[in-house]
Formats: sequence, C-alpha cells, structure tokens
Amino acid sequence: MPIRALMRPQEPSEGGDALHAFSCRHFLEFVEDTGKVGFWSADLRAEYLDASPGLSRILGLDPDSDLTFGSAFDMIHPDDKPAHSDQLAALRNGQPINREFRVIRPDRTQRWVRHHAEAIIGQDGRPNQGMGVVFDVTAHHEATNAMLQRHDRLNALISATAAVLWTTKANGEPSDMVQWMSLTGQSFDAMQGLGWMNAIHPEDRPRTHAAWITAVEHTAIYNTDYRLLCADGIYRWFNARGAPVLNKDGSVREWVGVCLNVPGRSRYGASGAEASLPSPRSSQAASDFAEAGLTPGQVRAARGLLGLSKDELAKLAHVSVSTLNRLEDPSSAIQPRHDTVMAVRRAFEKAGVEFTFEAGRKPGVREA
Repeated sequence: MPIRALMRPQEPSEGGDALHAFSCRHFLEFVEDTGKVGFWSADLRAEYLDASPGLSRILGLDPDSDLTFGSAFDMIHPDDKPAHSDQLAALRNGQPINREFRVIRPDRTQRWVRHHAEAIIGQDGRPNQGMGVVFDVTAHHEATNAMLQRHDRLNALISATAAVLWTTKANGEPSDMVQWMSLTGQSFDAMQGLGWMNAIHPEDRPRTHAAWITAVEHTAIYNTDYRLLCADGIYRWFNARGAPVLNKDGSVREWVGVCLNVPGRSRYGASGAEASLPSPRSSQAASDFAEAGLTPGQVRAARGLLGLSKDELAKLAHVSVSTLNRLEDPSSAIQPRHDTVMAVRRAFEKAGVEFTFEAGRKPGVREA
C-alpha cells in the first residue's frame, strides 16, 4: 500500500479492517511528528515515488508536490554524490540500502540523513517495488563535529605547548606513554611500575616520587619540575603536570597529563634570568645554553654591535619593546617565552651577528 494511502483514513471493508488502517495512520503520524523521520514507497520501474509528509519536511519540500527519484537524488550534496548516486540502481538490482549523506534543501540549508530502503521482489522474481525510511541525523553529526573540533583544538594546544602527552591507569601505572618513550628512549617494559622515574635525574627522583604518590593517593593535581634524561643523552628540565579523570561515582578512571619543555632552565629553586641558566663548564651545559636562546648580556651586546635601537630590533623580530626590556633585564621576574627569544635571535642572526656557546666560556656574540 502506498505511503499516502496508508496515511489516509480508510473506508471500512467487509473484513472490518478500518480500525487497523486508522491505527497505522495515527501510528505513522505519531512517529513523523518528531520531525526526524519520513517514509517513501514506489514502483521501481517508474520514476515517481510516494513520499510521506515527514519525508517532505526533512527535504524541505511542499508535501503536495510531486517527487521523483531523479529530483530526490539531485538534492544529494555534490561532495557526496559520487558515492551515493547509485542507490536507485542498487534497489532495482534487489540490493538493500543503508547510507548516510548530506542533502541540500531548496532553501539552501544542509541536512544529514540516514536512508534505509529495501526492494520487494514481484511474482516474476524481479524487484519491482521499493520502500524506505529516511532519518534526519543532523543533530548527531553536529554534535560529533563539535566534539571532533574540541579534540582537534586540544591536540593543537598540546602540540604547541607540550613535549609529551601521557596517560596512566587509575592506580598510576603507565598506560599510553608513547611520546614519553620517544623522548626518553625507554621501552614500554622499562617504564612500567615506577620504572619511568629511572629517566629522571637522581637528585630529582625523591621529590618527583613524593609529588606523584601524594597526587595519586589524594586524587589531587600533580605538578612538579624535574630534569629528564632524553634519548640523545642530555638532561633537560621539564614541568610535569597532570590531573585525575573521574567516573560519575567520583572514582578515578585514569590520569592524564603533559610534560612541558623548559629548555635550559633550572626552574626548581632558581630565580632570575641568569640564575635560570646553567654554567657553561661542559659541552652539555653549552648545548643547554644554545637551546635556552640568549642571555641578557648577549642581547645587549648584539644590539650594540649592530647599532640597533630597541624600536628597530622590535620591528625586525616582530616583538614589542617591553619584551626586549624584559629580555635584557637579568632581574626581570617575567621572562619572554622561548619562541619569542628565538625570534629575537633569528632577527639578530639575519642582521649579521652570531652567538657563541662554548664549553668553559661565557656565552658570547660576534660578527657573522
């Protein structure tokens, strides 16, 4: 029975089927009143299909207008057409349809739909009738896209700020720490239990262990600094912080955290720009200096060597003058970010100077 016929009240027949038809009509009306579902039926050998009011509402069409297979499939989004324009051919071959795609309505608004359809085999053994149901799943896709956007934004933020993203089990045992293994060179087995602490400088392990155990036992925020032995054999300072992810009952499901790279800076127990830099007495210290960027003395010396004012340097490096003031002041409590320091360094090097970081000597500057 065509959809529209099913939706209309039927005259009583000798068998007393009027109540059944009336109930089916109201049932379909009840379902379609949600605004999220519509139905169709058609002779697959013809062009026109019989659409319910709910389907017309989803497609943004006048319920009294004629609908053909061609006009319906023309509404598929251009990007989705190559994969979904074969649906009528599939039905005519007796294949069921279960697809999701976008449609563009006459008012140019876009909707996501899920289309389920089946072919009915006639007495001649060939598919000659078809029926289908269309669901409006736009809200689901919008929610999914919003979640993916939040995920992408979080990943972008982590990529820009953190060297490592880590997760552990509820009891603090390592689980997903691929970036940690890449940074430290530890194997998965080596970092199990508290094995990950073996990559931390021996002087920093007791403090790190106490901070982590306290956080796990008290379901508290974890935040500490330590020197980490990287895969290239150099110790570097990191700020590690994490937080528990809770279940609805308040129990811990897992821990998630990051390790923030603090190049060349001995943040724990140090203060001031000069105090935060290691003494250049070894090749390792010289490497740390190079990673740190520039010392205040190097900035002042390079600017004097080139005869640049702070305004001129600020324009070359695309930073503010106040940033340069902080960069040249060894006692400043607020230090520029590492990428800002490196932008100033690149501006100097492009202008014709180079910076020296030699073991056993103070950081210097000279003409390139």
